[in-house]
Amino acid sequence: MKKTCKFVLMLLCFAVLSGCGAAKLSDNYSEDTLRSSAEEVIKNLESGKYEEIEGIMDENLKTKVSAEKLEEVWSGYKKLGKYDSISKIIFQEKDGYAVVVAVGKFEEGKVQFTLSYNTDMKLVGFFLK
Repeated sequence: MKKTCKFVLMLLCFAVLSGCGAAKLSDNYSEDTLRSSAEEVIKNLESGKYEEIEGIMDENLKTKVSAEKLEEVWSGYKKLGKYDSISKIIFQEKDGYAVVVAVGKFEEGKVQFTLSYNTDMKLVGFFLK
């Protein structure tokens, strides 16, 4: 079941990111706002506040990824311990969506988060690696 959830999340992310190459952010997005949102998503995952993440998803993503699925997927990463900080972050825009690739540093390792947002700052893509 864990593999299925990871696969579904990966497919959603690839669907959002498919197409031509990514570009720098347009005036539709703010790096500060995206950084803050990415940090909040990571902290909410680590704290078990999956409903908070579900609350910022667009309707399409909500139909595919529930708070329960987030909890199931994140359970495989809990062994990494307490969240520390974002060690690296990249912002791009692709097909009108902001894409944030953030490397979260934890006590026992790192996780790469790829988060995609629409112009309303709703989460439209979510991938963990």
